[in-house]
Amino acid sequence: MNKSSVEAVDDAQKKQKEAEKKTEQAETKVRNEKKRAELEIRKARKKAKREINDMKENMYVWSWGYIMIIVCSLVQNGAFQRDILQLGKKTIEWWLEYAEWFENLEYLGYSAGEVLFERSFTMILIIFGIMGSVFLVWKATIQYKKIWDSMYKTVLILSVSFIAVLGNMIREVIPINLLVIVCFINIGTVWIRKYLENKYS
Repeated sequence: MNKSSVEAVDDAQKKQKEAEKKTEQAETKVRNEKKRAELEIRKARKKAKREINDMKENMYVWSWGYIMIIVCSLVQNGAFQRDILQLGKKTIEWWLEYAEWFENLEYLGYSAGEVLFERSFTMILIIFGIMGSVFLVWKATIQYKKIWDSMYKTVLILSVSFIAVLGNMIREVIPINLLVIVCFINIGTVWIRKYLENKYS
């Protein structure tokens, strides 16, 4: 092998080593950039998480503060208190009337078989009515949870606030239980939103 061939081999080896060195430097640079990017991403995530937690904490404080204001307004609202008491009173009165009828049924001129049938039939109806009501409330709660979002929360809070502030005046004009009005407002909102979604979707 002559001298020129040896020099050519040396030059080739040097170039190969330089290329490998450049490749290694490039890979090192890429790794460093990747680590730096990951570090920046972690910092950004921590910052975003901290800001979200602060926002949630502020929303929690303001929400509970607003709820306390609503509760205090409801406590001062005589019409709302009367409607709640009336709802409980009507239920208790109905049960007392039924119990009295149930006890005095045999003294109303019915035969023993008719008394047994009346008592059994009414008890079965009441049991099925209670079970049906519980089932309907349970299904409605599940469906409401599926669509529960900030809009419905806002409507619920606004409707209760509306009743808390204007309950006495509303009760003087409209002889309807204020709890029923709150339910109508929220159920109506669900129906209207469903209608609009089906129409424009």
